Amino acid sequence: MMLMTAILAYRPFLDPLPIENIWMLFLIPLVLGVSLVYKTIRLPKLDRLLPATLMLSLQIIVFMVITAAVLWGVTTIFA
Repeated sequence: MMLMTAILAYRPFLDPLPIENIWMLFLIPLVLGVSLVYKTIRLPKLDRLLPATLMLSLQIIVFMVITAAVLWGVTTIFA
């Protein structure tokens, strides 16, 4: 009965899991999923799906890092 009370007492929106340190790692599966769906729709033949998906994922992640660095630099200079 104690386990059932503990399970029912968990409120995900009011008591979220402590993932403050690793939340950015959740972007990797999100980028992979978006890239996979996009390339599945856009490629005429799916024989090059995996390399095209990985390349697009890498491009998205690199540009996200560059954008974050530029925004960090701008806020550091002007703040």
